[in-house]
Amino acid sequence: MKARVRKPALIVDENGKKRHPLVFLAQRMPMKDIGKLLGHGNHTTASIYVSRARKAPTTTIPAEWCLAVAKALRVTPHSLRPDLYLPGWQVDMSN
Repeated sequence: MKARVRKPALIVDENGKKRHPLVFLAQRMPMKDIGKLLGHGNHTTASIYVSRARKAPTTTIPAEWCLAVAKALRVTPHSLRPDLYLPGWQVDMSN
């Protein structure tokens, strides 16, 4: 039986609009920096996911990106992937 993946919590931007975490991140840093943050040599994969997230706010964030995105946005991994992380889990914000 396939596990149900729940959508990420949306983040309210400075204009009061709710945004997908990847879209919010793309508003804060250049796409090439997002690619580096996620461990990619180029930004193509990140661009594809940000584009999907703009169209569908229920777009799932890849599991291997959760910790890096949570740290960059200063949110809990649970808010990005509640199907993978318990509510009390935190990300070390140092460094």
